[in-house]
Amino acid sequence: MKYIGGKWRESGFKRYLKSASWSMSSRLFSMVISFVATTYIARSLGPTNFGQLSYALSFVSIFSFIASLGIDGILYRELIKTPEKRNQLLGSALFIKLCAGSIAGITCIISALFFTTDDVSMILIFILTGTFIFNSFQIINHEFQARLDAKYPAIINVSVVIILNILKIFSIITGKGVIYLSLILLLESILYALFYFLAYEIKLKEKVSAWKIKTETVISLLKDSWPLIFSTAFILIYSRIDQIFIKHIIDAKAVGVYDSAVRIAEVWYIIPNVLVTALFPAIISAKKISEDTYNNRLGKFVLLLLALSLIISIPISIFAPLIIKILYGSDFLSGVIVLQIYIWASMGVFLGTLVTNYLIAENYKKILFFTSLLPMLVNVLLNITWIPEYGITGAAYATLISYMLLPLSILFFRQTRTRVIQIFKLMI
Repeated sequence: MKYIGGKWRESGFKRYLKSASWSMSSRLFSMVISFVATTYIARSLGPTNFGQLSYALSFVSIFSFIASLGIDGILYRELIKTPEKRNQLLGSALFIKLCAGSIAGITCIISALFFTTDDVSMILIFILTGTFIFNSFQIINHEFQARLDAKYPAIINVSVVIILNILKIFSIITGKGVIYLSLILLLESILYALFYFLAYEIKLKEKVSAWKIKTETVISLLKDSWPLIFSTAFILIYSRIDQIFIKHIIDAKAVGVYDSAVRIAEVWYIIPNVLVTALFPAIISAKKISEDTYNNRLGKFVLLLLALSLIISIPISIFAPLIIKILYGSDFLSGVIVLQIYIWASMGVFLGTLVTNYLIAENYKKILFFTSLLPMLVNVLLNITWIPEYGITGAAYATLISYMLLPLSILFFRQTRTRVIQIFKLMI
């Protein structure tokens, strides 16, 4: 961020804005294409088969924190601060990612042998664990971002999304099953690795063969990233554990119905991410002006996020039956109540995105750890308690409560509670 701040003149601002525009546009386009394709796939597969795939994806995603080890943000920061060390930073990061990806894959498969009872789910999980290895090469994206050049990563992202979703739809039209879809998802990570490799060599005119593994760099990256490993793990667990519990307590059909509703609610989660990416640097810079200016901008951002979440949640909650029927068909109508409950979790997600970025910016690592741990513990406990009694409705309520806890939990700490009080006073 110091590098970007130093470039905050007109030419630097234009580069930043151009890079951010490419990144946001590609994410929005990819989101729309992926959502349309997933809706078609779910409708064609039916609740049970779609539930099998959703369960496998959720199961594998829980172990992805091992594969990432939370070093992405640290790597991006270091590439900005010390671009001359890119070869040892990227080489060391790739080494960490490959080792961690291998451990994540092995751990995931062993866990599946104990917890997964049907052969189809086991095959799907086995295939999807391959993504841990190939996703390691996406670290090249951080080099492009550090250079404020998001054009080529954006083109790569859109290209892969189009190719993959065409293949997914073709596999459905030709009558292929969920195993073929999982192979296509594995192909996705392979294509990203290949395209990023080519872009790095051709567009940046750099050589992957020049990357070096430095022991001190490996240790430094891991040392700085360890607090983020746990918070990432907690977030992944409480955002996906519900589908795993539903599969084991009820069945795959219930997972399919539940996940179809969840996808409608979660498609909106890109909004706070885009807004934080675009506006949060301006909020942080306000602290250099005065504390009141900083609090004022934070307060206005909170109001913006609350308003947007209400604008989304109210109509979707009202028209949920019509939305489910149009998108998925009558087989998924039992997911209406899930959507009506789950959509209100967007309020917690929108505010939680701001809170997480605020805690990272203020270097409140212990508070970040707690705000991730508490929702996870509550989510797991409520899912275990409520799914056997209330089914997928209980899982939706468990998620709603746990997501709301993330932004509310900062009130337990003096530093952040004081900030909230200051913001509230300015708002009224």
